[in-house]
Amino acid sequence: MDYAKRRDAAYAAFSPDGTPLFENPDEELPALKAQEEKAQRVSSKREARQMRKRWGAPGKEEHKYSTALFKISPRKLKLLADQIGGQPIDHAILQMQFSAKRAAKRIKSTLALARDHAAAKGLDPRSLIVSEAWIGKGKYITRADLKGRARVGRKHHPFARMSIVLRPGKTWQQKELEKLEKARKRMRSIGDGGVVRTNKKIVNMFQRPGWAW
Repeated sequence: MDYAKRRDAAYAAFSPDGTPLFENPDEELPALKAQEEKAQRVSSKREARQMRKRWGAPGKEEHKYSTALFKISPRKLKLLADQIGGQPIDHAILQMQFSAKRAAKRIKSTLALARDHAAAKGLDPRSLIVSEAWIGKGKYITRADLKGRARVGRKHHPFARMSIVLRPGKTWQQKELEKLEKARKRMRSIGDGGVVRTNKKIVNMFQRPGWAW
């Protein structure tokens, strides 16, 4: 702010006869010029950092969301990630709603929040799919496991989290229509198998005199 005030004062400084005191304040005040160059470098680095981001970079239609670390085995949580990976967001929420897994309730709320946040960004929630879903491993807390005859073992409490990326894609109905169209094309490519169907009536050749041809 001090540099900005000094620059404004230099531009506004005039002599009694009306001529400006500084012809070019940017060159006569090197500190101001250095400050502006530093601000430009910082802004360019910030833009480059935003473009290098894997998720949420400017121009990319996607939204990344993840759960917090909670007490569950990463292997158990990976089963849910494999179940919703590549599915439309509404279908994934429906799968978690009727899943018997204990962590399905938390994953369902995570998917619903991710869908709402993506809609707030301007994405169409009807065309969103769970493009990526992976598991992150947390700390393994060790606790004492008391046993009989004054013996003590170790009990491990694993922690994990799930991360998802929502991107626009094909809906469930579009995928089903594409499967049907692909099956139709496959049947058409088989052809008739050398069998030619005609409307000519079948006549017993022995009923006519002479040769059959």
